[in-house]
Amino acid sequence: MPDLVGGNLDAVNYLLLALLTILLGAGVLMWLRPRFDQASPGSPRLRIVGGLAGMGLAMLGAALLVSGGTRPLGATLAVAGPILAAQAVLGGDLLWSARNLLALAALLSAGVGFGVGSLVGFRPLAWPLVVLAAVISVQGAWLVGDTEARSRLRGLLGRLEPWLVLLVLAALVRIPVPLWPEGFALISTVQIGLITLAGLWWGWKAIGSKVLLLAGLAFGVGLIVELVGSRTGLPFGFYSYASAPSPTLWGVPLIVPLGWFALALSAHVLAGGRAWRVGLLMVAWDLGLEALMPAKGYWLWHDSNPLWYGAPPQNFLAWFVVGVVLSRLLGWLAPGLLGNTGFAWAYRLEALFVPAGLVLLGLWPAAIICGLTMNALAWRWNLRIGRKIEPVS
Repeated sequence: MPDLVGGNLDAVNYLLLALLTILLGAGVLMWLRPRFDQASPGSPRLRIVGGLAGMGLAMLGAALLVSGGTRPLGATLAVAGPILAAQAVLGGDLLWSARNLLALAALLSAGVGFGVGSLVGFRPLAWPLVVLAAVISVQGAWLVGDTEARSRLRGLLGRLEPWLVLLVLAALVRIPVPLWPEGFALISTVQIGLITLAGLWWGWKAIGSKVLLLAGLAFGVGLIVELVGSRTGLPFGFYSYASAPSPTLWGVPLIVPLGWFALALSAHVLAGGRAWRVGLLMVAWDLGLEALMPAKGYWLWHDSNPLWYGAPPQNFLAWFVVGVVLSRLLGWLAPGLLGNTGFAWAYRLEALFVPAGLVLLGLWPAAIICGLTMNALAWRWNLRIGRKIEPVS
């Protein structure tokens, strides 16, 4: 196994130390808990802030992994961040109200972990692992024993639909990218496949089997414009898929036409069926793709009039037009899609992960501009899961 931390702490011992600290944290909390009152629900903002902070730690860990100089800390933060974010979203307010108890339990369990590590000669690089494992364990144990947290979890599971599970999996499969950069092509294919399946499942519930027709139509339109575009330069400009990773369809990476369906569908419901807004959402997404995907070898620009990472101005105009056309088709054939906007979260997740991927590659201008644009457009209309909207006539 690879040496993650240095000295005599290999990957197995690294995990054993984390497990020991987790068990210690849970045990200490069980011992202390009867001496404290039950936590009280607080402001939902604490859950949002905690969730964002956890994901921020995960992104910092991913950036450290890519930098190569601080791999142990990066791996620790990349794994711990999403766990802390999930705990915060479930009960960040409950955890805050019990912060004194949790801090004491984490301090005691981490102290024992430090002692064990010192005795066997673990280097200080392991200490962030001990601290985060202690925090995760005591917070998890508290939430498991808290009545309100269990009630929230039951309510969440009761509302959890299969398409949403697929969407969550599509987000989770991206986490290993910093640890396994050579697996980007496989991870990207699995990710867009999960989003596509989520869109089909969500659409089936909304409009029945007609969603298969829409998927085939959007997939076909996306495939045709890419085939024509990569061979003639119209409508996007001159580019090629000469070195595109598999799987491909007639030379076009499969994730491209799948993306045209899945993200156009998500943008359509996010924008309430307003085609011009869908066009803008697709252009904002492409601002990130034109920096990210050529860097990963999916396509190569040959245009003599580049504007943005090799892409010419007409590329973005074409993305706008194709987005508008797909939205018009979706609205014409299936107005019932706008009865619920849950699948809008597929685009919002892209607004998080595409800029994060650009940061990991050091493409900061694209990360900033794409991130700001996608999120500004994605949250501008503030359509929540389950909110009803009127179809556009």
